[in-house]
Formats: sequence, C-alpha cells, structure tokens
Amino acid sequence: MKDLTTCSMTSQPRRIGGCLLIALICLAAWALVTAIALRDPLQMMLEWELLSVFARNETHGWYRTVIAMVGFDVIIGVFIVAGMGWFALLAWRRSARFPVQVQAWLGAILVMRTGAYLLGDYMTHAIGIDIAIPFDSLVQAVVAAVLGIPYFSVSRRVRQTFTNR
Repeated sequence: MKDLTTCSMTSQPRRIGGCLLIALICLAAWALVTAIALRDPLQMMLEWELLSVFARNETHGWYRTVIAMVGFDVIIGVFIVAGMGWFALLAWRRSARFPVQVQAWLGAILVMRTGAYLLGDYMTHAIGIDIAIPFDSLVQAVVAAVLGIPYFSVSRRVRQTFTNR
C-alpha cells in the first residue's frame, strides 16, 4: 500500500514539447530576426550628426518623420528582444505567469506596431511627402497575436507545463 504522505496531490509540470516547443521556437526566432534587423536603425539613431540635424529648426519635415519612424521601430524592437529574454527565464522556471505575460506582450506589440504604422501614415500625410511605410512589421505582429494569444490561453499543454509548484 502506498504511503499517502509521499504522494503529491498536484501533478508535476509537463516537459516543454510538441506544439508548445514549436511556438517557443517561433517566438525566439522572431526575437532573433528582430535583434538582427535592429542593427542598422540603431546605428543610425546613435549617429550624433544625424541627431543634431534632427534638432535644428530648419530641418525638413520628411527627415524628422523618417527619424521618428525609425525611432519607434527601434523602441518596439528592443521591447520584443527584451521581452523574449524575460520569457526565456519564465519558461526555464516553468512559471505560471508565463502564458498570461506572453499574451499581454503579444497584445502590446500589436498595439505598438499598429500605433507606429498609423502615426507614420499620419506624419507622411501631414508633411505632404509620400514616404513608403513598411507594412511587414505590422503583419508580423498581427500574425503573432492572432496565433499566439489564443494558443497560450486555451492550450492544455501550456496549462499543464506552466503551473505553480
């Protein structure tokens, strides 16, 4: 007969595998691609000569618009990369906070990317110069949110993997 004091009433967390592993690899790949893509805009933002031109009154509106759009892209990219670092820690510890925070993170990225796109569109119309605004980052955010938020909220494997110990 088993000793009831040695049996745990809570089940042990499952290993990370299956579709959860694929979802985590996709999020990590998205963060890696974002980090690589941040190199050029970040280098441009850190050029003091460009920033000094940005601060001058005689600077043309198109230049300020482009610098502002690049700045928003850098801020959102840093948010994506830093968020994945945090989620790697939570996934390693199998924290119960992981699914909710990933959903909030994906929603926040979607809101930030949508806001940056709309603001960039507004700024280009305000200055009267047609500047092509990249649409790919908004599409990535929409796809990640549409696939990730429902998966992390209803998946049985996610609930069984990320539990309070």
